[in-house]
Amino acid sequence: MEYTQIFADAEVREEFLDRFEEIRDAVSTSGGLESVGALEGILDVDRAAGAVKEMAEGTWQGDDSGLESIVRRFGRPVYLVRRNTFATVADAPDNEAESLVVAAKVKAARRRLEGVIPSVGRIDLRNHNMTWVGTAWMVAEDLAVTNRHVAEKFAKRGRGGFRFRANPMAQVHAYVDWLHEHGRPRHESRFKVTEVVWIEPDSSFCDAALLRLAPTSESGESLPPPIELAKGKDGLAVGRWVGVIGYPDTGRHDDPEDRTRIFNNIFECKRLAPGQLISFDGNRWIHHDATTLGGNSGSVVVDLDTGRALGLHFQGLPGKRNYAVPAADVARLIRKRAS
Repeated sequence: MEYTQIFADAEVREEFLDRFEEIRDAVSTSGGLESVGALEGILDVDRAAGAVKEMAEGTWQGDDSGLESIVRRFGRPVYLVRRNTFATVADAPDNEAESLVVAAKVKAARRRLEGVIPSVGRIDLRNHNMTWVGTAWMVAEDLAVTNRHVAEKFAKRGRGGFRFRANPMAQVHAYVDWLHEHGRPRHESRFKVTEVVWIEPDSSFCDAALLRLAPTSESGESLPPPIELAKGKDGLAVGRWVGVIGYPDTGRHDDPEDRTRIFNNIFECKRLAPGQLISFDGNRWIHHDATTLGGNSGSVVVDLDTGRALGLHFQGLPGKRNYAVPAADVARLIRKRAS
């Protein structure tokens, strides 16, 4: 995580120190804090102030106090999606470890985010050893985008195109379900993947694949609308606030106590994670610092100011940065492969 980025915002920095004891105590009672120990005795406001100064300056070396996890929970929270909307710390006082400043930025974009949330779904599988593999979102009338490494779990190149994999007993089938919201386990909105239109080759920097979906769900619903893609470099600026919408899995490569603190042990359902664009890798990738886990592969990276998709999330380096394919590359892929 780029702590410099979080505390470059003076308002966020001041809020963290003003509310530090409240935030620390809320995290310490949230469970899964064995390695942090007695936070109240280890961390006080003066020590936190010194660490925050180092984080803002980029000189923070880290320690075993648990402060990094507190900062991550505070400055880069994850909100549960329910009924195509979300609750921030301002809506749900039991989340007092999260930033009110960040929550206000996300709430200001509520209308735009609520226009995007219904068009993001989870890829479920049948006749496969995995029940689901990642996230996908609508980019055209009957077309969804996900990652190459996600699509390759259930499809592969064959003669004249791509075909679904098979196990010894049956053909694999893939579906995109736009719900899987926490607290609504019996509600589904499942659309069959009728065609794997394209999977980018491994040699491509564009970790993307295009899926054709049935026009109606198993229960007769219509497809949600496509998410508008940002054009060119619109919105691509360091510090731009974004929301990542997808389905974080259990994050087996992340610290288990971090998973408990930040996700409250609730996984495999739709989440909204705010963050900022932190850097760019030439024209290949954009980097952001929203909190993600495995399962977020294929998530949409939404510009909070416009509601347009800035990118397609595909991987993260724990504690450092996340990567996304720019929207311009997704648009080029659609024009070239789905016309």
